[in-house]
Amino acid sequence: MIRSGDDPVADVVDLLAPTLPADLTTCDREPIHLSEAIQPHGVLLAARGSDLSVVRVSANSADHLGLAPAALLGSPLSVALGSEVVGRLRSVLEDPASSGTDPVVCHPPGRGAYELTWFRVGETVVVELEPAADHEPVFVSLLFSDLRQAMTAIDTATGVTELCDRAATAMKELTSYDRVMVYRFHADEHGEVVAEQCEPDQEAFLGLHYPASDIPRQARTLYLLNHLRVIADVGYAPSPLVCTADDAAEPLDLSQSGLRSVSPLHVAYLQNMGVGATLAVSLFRGTRLWGMVVCHHRTPKRIDAQMRAACRVLGQLFSLQLVALEHLEHHAYRLQLAEVETALVARMTTASSLSDALAAPGPSPVDLTGADGMVARLDGQTVTVGAVPPPDAVERLLDELRVDEDAAMFVCHDLAGRFPAMAPHRGVAAGVIALPLSAHYVDHVLWFRGETVHEDRWGGDPDKAMTRSPASGPDGLEVLTPRLSFDSYRRQVHGQCRPWHSAEVAAAAALAVGIPDLLLTRARDHFAHLAMHDQLTGLPNRALLLDHTSLALAREPREPGGTALLFIDLDRFKLVNDSLGHDAGDDLLRQAAARLVVLNRATDTVARIGGDEFIVLCERVTPALAAQIADRIVVAFQQPFVLGGGEAVVTASIGWALAGRDTSSAELLRDADTAMYRVKRSGRNAVTPFTAEMRDLKVRRTEIEVGLRPALEDRELVLHYQPLHSIDGRLCGFEALARWPLPGRGMVPPAEFIPVAEAVGVIGHLTAWALDEGLGDLATWRQQHPDLDLALSVNVTAAEMASDELLDSIDASLARLRLPPSALCIELTEGALVTDDDQKLAFLTALRERGVRLSIDDFGTGFSALSYLTQLPVDELKIDRSFITGLPTVKANVVVVAAIVSLGHQLGLQVLAEGVETVEELATLRRLGCDLVQGYLLGRPMPARDVGRYLEGLVPV
Repeated sequence: MIRSGDDPVADVVDLLAPTLPADLTTCDREPIHLSEAIQPHGVLLAARGSDLSVVRVSANSADHLGLAPAALLGSPLSVALGSEVVGRLRSVLEDPASSGTDPVVCHPPGRGAYELTWFRVGETVVVELEPAADHEPVFVSLLFSDLRQAMTAIDTATGVTELCDRAATAMKELTSYDRVMVYRFHADEHGEVVAEQCEPDQEAFLGLHYPASDIPRQARTLYLLNHLRVIADVGYAPSPLVCTADDAAEPLDLSQSGLRSVSPLHVAYLQNMGVGATLAVSLFRGTRLWGMVVCHHRTPKRIDAQMRAACRVLGQLFSLQLVALEHLEHHAYRLQLAEVETALVARMTTASSLSDALAAPGPSPVDLTGADGMVARLDGQTVTVGAVPPPDAVERLLDELRVDEDAAMFVCHDLAGRFPAMAPHRGVAAGVIALPLSAHYVDHVLWFRGETVHEDRWGGDPDKAMTRSPASGPDGLEVLTPRLSFDSYRRQVHGQCRPWHSAEVAAAAALAVGIPDLLLTRARDHFAHLAMHDQLTGLPNRALLLDHTSLALAREPREPGGTALLFIDLDRFKLVNDSLGHDAGDDLLRQAAARLVVLNRATDTVARIGGDEFIVLCERVTPALAAQIADRIVVAFQQPFVLGGGEAVVTASIGWALAGRDTSSAELLRDADTAMYRVKRSGRNAVTPFTAEMRDLKVRRTEIEVGLRPALEDRELVLHYQPLHSIDGRLCGFEALARWPLPGRGMVPPAEFIPVAEAVGVIGHLTAWALDEGLGDLATWRQQHPDLDLALSVNVTAAEMASDELLDSIDASLARLRLPPSALCIELTEGALVTDDDQKLAFLTALRERGVRLSIDDFGTGFSALSYLTQLPVDELKIDRSFITGLPTVKANVVVVAAIVSLGHQLGLQVLAEGVETVEELATLRRLGCDLVQGYLLGRPMPARDVGRYLEGLVPV
């Protein structure tokens, strides 16, 4: 645990929690989401969900619809919108995947074109109409082109600062507002303008800080709920809502409204700044509000729903790229510090005195944290490096830290504020990283930084942010009035050092892992230790493991129980290295090693034999106990790892083997390895014991290589079909899955023979057969059940994308069977789609021209640029099953799935989740807005003969 004197307090809301409170009336300020008024450039109608009769309408309905509120209240919604529009609205409302922010262009009776958006408040449907701009098709094309250019600019930024600058530029070019600012919230909730684009004649706000009270708590909560807010005319006169007598008691929650009338406080604030129109887009780091893109215009300015949708997509991409770049910058700095750490540890391993080694010439321990000085006490010796407080001040500080018996690391950048006795020494000790190496700081390392007096520029005096009116507002709440002055205000900050970077704190903690070992081992036997241990984790290596295993096998006849080896491989570890960097991967391996040591018995040997492979040697165990230990490890590894301030779920695949009478240590290791690979091929995140059958795996592969080509020629392979359902349970089609019933061997899964087919060059024949066979079955089912409009998904490998024969096979099968091209969906992995190969791009384009649908399989498991989604003819994103497992318990998976669904919908793509096995997972996916689902909960793969009975309702799901 890290105790910090700079513990940030932020307004954090879990947006995915099913019981997210929307009631803001408990805030100490006005309930702005219950404004009961809208901006007058549009009109609002609220209708009962049961019969769509109007229960609320804005007072300006006659201006827009030609009908006064009295004529609309209690009437069907069709009176205002027309039957055709209401019919379309009903269809949209019945679709669980639909989004109310996607505009529907409509023509109310006797009126012009309007853009319709909607949202739900409980059982009430709220419809908002705004006059539609008369855009030519070329405008929409240009908007899409501008958006794609903006996304490319954001997606190719190499650092957070560059990202913010590019985002400000892109947003200004896209929207043409006079001023665009990227506004970031600090730990104490005050904000800072970190990037800006404005007109040449405007005063620059870049670098200005603004008090936290400029954006009250309840306003921040609304920015979390509604990611985009527009004020078309700051000087507008609100149009109040008129309701029926029965509906008057309960105000309407307008948290999701785009037309909601804003707080008079905020209006006055903007008028004091001379602003005529605004646009704000929320920026997120996970579920935390990182900041906003804020646009100002000197005169009124309205943007239509299409432009708002583009800004929403841009904000989401900005947020995703922001998290990635912050991680990359952290790990780049951590890698730089790790070089100092490695040099220090190497120097200490050969020194007779660890304290002397710290003070020796060469890389300095102060470089490890960017400190000005260091005090260390190791094994009874104290050493100082650089500028530090006098010894008596250091002892007083240690006395204060020893009060906490947990003896956790303490990090602080305002030491005098925490411990007034340190104030006289702030020149050398305004901040500290205090690292205990033993109980009660007997052994310790203290890094100090001196005071850095700095000057902040504020947009107004932060100490005079707002005033309270003597009158009370509604419900007795106090009424606040905004400050009138926004003159630049400069304030000097004393008594603080430059804040410690998280990578510096991590480097200090990493050194704490190594020093206690060095204190125990000394230089005399360190070389032997290095020869027999893994340097990254400190665990025994392969040589020491085999030695321990040989000794255990030799003892086995004299000991009760047997000897077992557990071979543990981390699932998708490469993804961590590729996405977060090797430094994060090393951090994960260290955490995994520590977790394994804690999980196992003191008599067990935990070893790392290379990469992400670990071994646990268990002596005196029964088969049941060995399986129990392995199951406990699998469950423990389903908990997230903390990496660089974020979380990552990296599960474990375990194979285990029990020694026989004459088993050698090498054979036992090989058997456990074989069992582990069986788990990998079966879906990961599980345990499998070694069996005698597994010894035949190599023979089995040879048999597959020899028999696959004749099996294809003799049509011995079969297809099984797994149902695909819409989120509301409607059957949409099937995914074709190849199976091979090998005589004497049973059913061979595709994970075994597909790689062989690619290796021996018959993958093209296999794909052509699967298309012809699968589409033939589909044609039969569509004829028997024309009302179902069934489709078929077929997997294609990356190698087949360059094949003209595949396109010919698709054309021939569709023509012969008289199937529409939209009935076929080709599934390709994410890695296969991210390519600059012209031949492969031509293949994708040819599919789109034919009308064949394209799905990205296993989406989210690759690490690639997001901008390719706007450049390729993609129709569907298929979320990998690893993100579905454990929903909603695994919060990291919830966040990833929500982000993929939101991004897919904003880009007009369907989102399918595979591997759905529990009711809880299905319910979570329905809540997150997923479109399609497949998995054992909804239907297992079945042969073609069973599909007919399934369609007739004779075979249950």
